[in-house]
Amino acid sequence: MTAAVGGSAMKNVIGLLICASLMLPGATTGQTVGATTGAINGKVVDSTNAVLPGVTVTISAPQMQGTQAAVTNEEGNYRFPGIPPGTYQIIYELPGFSTVVREQIRVTLGFTATINVTLQISGLQENVTVSGASPVVDVSSTKTTTNYDFKELAAIPSARDMWAILAESPAITMSRIDVGGSAAGTQSGYRSYDAQGGQNRVMIDGLVTTEGTAAIGVYVDYGSVEEVTAGMAGHGADMGQPGVQTQMMIKSGGDEFHGSFYGDYQNSSLQGTNVTNEQVQRGIRDKDVNRMTEYYDFNADAGGYLRKNKIWWYGSFREFNTEVNEPRFPVKPHKTALRHFSGKATFSLPGNNKLISTIVRTLKVQPTRLDTWRASSGINLTEGSTQSQRHWAWVYKAEWTKVLSDAAFAEVRGGQFGYDWPLVPNELASGPRVEDIGNSLVSGPNRDWMQTRHRNQALGSLSYFKDGFLGDHNLKFGGEVFHETLHEIWRPTAFGNLSISYLRNGTPVEVDLFDPGEIDARLWTYSFYANDIWRVNSRLTLTPGLRFDRFRNSLPEQEHPAGRFSATPTTFPEVSELVSWNLFGPRLGATYDLSGNGRMLLKFNYGQYWWNPSNDISNNANPNRSPWYRRYAWTDLNRNGSWNEGEQGTLLFSQGGAASTVVDPDLENTYTREVSGWIEREVAANFGVRTGFVMRQIRNQRTTSNANQPVDAFNVPVQIPDPGPDGVRGTGDDGPALSGFNLNPALIGVPTLSVVGNQKDAHGDYYTWEMSANRRMAGRWSMRASFTHTWNWDHASSYAGNSIRQYSLPFTPNDLINTDRDDGAYAFTNWTGKLMATVEAPYGIKLTPMMRHQSGDQIGRIVQFGFNYGSRAVLVEPLNSNRLDNTTIWDIRAEKVFRFGPRTFSGFLDMYNITNSNSEFRQIWSSGSSFLRPTTIIPPRVVRVGAKVEW
Repeated sequence: MTAAVGGSAMKNVIGLLICASLMLPGATTGQTVGATTGAINGKVVDSTNAVLPGVTVTISAPQMQGTQAAVTNEEGNYRFPGIPPGTYQIIYELPGFSTVVREQIRVTLGFTATINVTLQISGLQENVTVSGASPVVDVSSTKTTTNYDFKELAAIPSARDMWAILAESPAITMSRIDVGGSAAGTQSGYRSYDAQGGQNRVMIDGLVTTEGTAAIGVYVDYGSVEEVTAGMAGHGADMGQPGVQTQMMIKSGGDEFHGSFYGDYQNSSLQGTNVTNEQVQRGIRDKDVNRMTEYYDFNADAGGYLRKNKIWWYGSFREFNTEVNEPRFPVKPHKTALRHFSGKATFSLPGNNKLISTIVRTLKVQPTRLDTWRASSGINLTEGSTQSQRHWAWVYKAEWTKVLSDAAFAEVRGGQFGYDWPLVPNELASGPRVEDIGNSLVSGPNRDWMQTRHRNQALGSLSYFKDGFLGDHNLKFGGEVFHETLHEIWRPTAFGNLSISYLRNGTPVEVDLFDPGEIDARLWTYSFYANDIWRVNSRLTLTPGLRFDRFRNSLPEQEHPAGRFSATPTTFPEVSELVSWNLFGPRLGATYDLSGNGRMLLKFNYGQYWWNPSNDISNNANPNRSPWYRRYAWTDLNRNGSWNEGEQGTLLFSQGGAASTVVDPDLENTYTREVSGWIEREVAANFGVRTGFVMRQIRNQRTTSNANQPVDAFNVPVQIPDPGPDGVRGTGDDGPALSGFNLNPALIGVPTLSVVGNQKDAHGDYYTWEMSANRRMAGRWSMRASFTHTWNWDHASSYAGNSIRQYSLPFTPNDLINTDRDDGAYAFTNWTGKLMATVEAPYGIKLTPMMRHQSGDQIGRIVQFGFNYGSRAVLVEPLNSNRLDNTTIWDIRAEKVFRFGPRTFSGFLDMYNITNSNSEFRQIWSSGSSFLRPTTIIPPRVVRVGAKVEW
């Protein structure tokens, strides 16, 4: 059996915490790792603009345990690092001078609110109170971020999950469009400023919970979230990857008991229809195919104290259920259920110490998961072709923070993110698995599979501030340690009889034969970083940084059992250092105050980000790779529509087995180079605008290729007929034949030798222009708006759910057909527009309208052609020759609040897709009987009703 993974989580976490604590003496940071806090700083002067040392500055907020005080130094500066997000009051006091009170100062995750104050001599004015003048531009940061506090989160009409927040954030493009919860509880891809979307970092309460390299690993209880920040570009050295960085902070208790209950409901009687007769004629079953049949969401939480200012507690529970009709599953509603448990304890200890413990657990149940193996956008015609999922995920965290002095702040956190993810076929007796790669129809049992992922981790930092040395410095050094394990099991009942038969528009072409087993893959990551927010003078701030990452992929000893391809077990020895890299990534940011008063800023940022290899390399370079299978040419001799023993022909591809995989000794890690420039302007109090340009370049792209089929071996000319959209040759819609190449016949049937390597001449280049505006709540309304346009030169194996070549990078001359650059890149554009507002209307009614606009993906028509080395997708039209529907969705919430002393009751009504858009977000673009068949139609207008109680 394969070696087990996991072990004692607590023992590993304790060890990692010790490692992190050892980093602290030589490390300092300006903000906490992963931005779990914010900061307040500023300068105090008198009426002659002379600095005032010795001023007592006191801050307070409901999110704090007590108050916190500091005294201005000889430069008149003060600062409060590492404070929880919230709305603060600041009091400035100095004998002989008037007292100044600043209220409603909003501090968000990672944001530094710079509050400069002038004190008047006492007697001229005793007390001055200024309310609502919180800064909207950060004069010290060059990051591109968007923040949402719990009040904004509660007001947004949405599916109440992380993807709904991302969908409303500037610059982010989604792979799924949600209407009233239609996509809730299901992973959706997302990206910003490039077309890859594969290098995101997802954090919950300061721990990294990314699944692999990009996905959200834990479905978070929306009602338990205090604040969310999404960073899209300009990351500092504390962020390793170039993609979207999200941080979700769980609520805390407080010095008053508080709680809430949330409930909403919708069903098919509250939803219209938007499918047209023309769409039905293109293969849609009926006009109900994209409607929801049921949706409900119940959420309850409570928090308080065991001892005021000392011990706080918080807990939350959520139950969520949705049933949605899917065009790809015209059998029964597709159900998703989530159950969340969240808890947090906060301890304030003597000596400015604080301990925080967080636990999050989530259960996801999806009885008819719609995965396919090879058929793009597979259409499941029976329940037996789906699989059942019951998925547990968790986060356990312990954190220590300490305010060492007015000039130093330290923190260490550690814990584990993990999940257990089983997939079980629904009907083993439904016959062998058959997938049609031409028309995307699938039938027969799905996989029987289990994946377990654990990421033990520790993160540490120490902040130190130094004024008067060539300016003011906010130094930041820190470190991270991650140990990630991946364990995967393929069971003997996968796909019924461990085979998948492939058709091409009804014609038998190939068969995959599987051999079940288990694999292990592991990754150690050690990172150290240094940042400085260097305020050179009153106008210029520099943010230099440097990050070091060490990645070490390894494989434990493992064994593949005797099976279809081997009469005896195969043992694979341990590989302690399969791949290791030691990499430095520089960062440089600059902010220049054009106006001299912090209200108009010019910002610049440069960074080089090394990609997180995750366990992908360990798995792809593992000779015991998951799963073992062989692909053969197939002739259906008995014409029963599926493979039978003896019908397989020439070997076309193989995976798994001794000497089946190698790593290129010159393999280098992929990196992204980013340059951006912005102008930010505080137009008025609480209102800021921004515009800028972002350039990204992806280099050293990595892929897996077959060394026994080198590119120069594809040297036998062949004509690729274009049968036209109907997929039938000889009809009036046929297109001109394309020139391609078959493989040298001498290499047909040679076992595959997979090589993990780079293709250095294949570049990704992306250029984005963006503008945005943000108005905080003031004068009874708030607003966020943005528009982003990106020009892409990109490499990928599929777009818009359609496979267009075998690998993401070109490895045969046929992969270059209808590409837009010599290196095989595809050129296309995309754009997004977002608008969200909150209006406090008469009679105590609050309105929250929201608009999401996203361009349709560009796509060209595809044919499946039988080369002598196997069936492959060929792009017979350029990718930019067609575009799917642009999608514009308008939503709105109307809410009425009733107050009963300290308690409130509110009822609300949401309306989604007000204009009843029926844009086709996904279509099948492969020639044949399913050409242009919609696989995703935006769901129709729907109304949701709900209520909230808070105390």
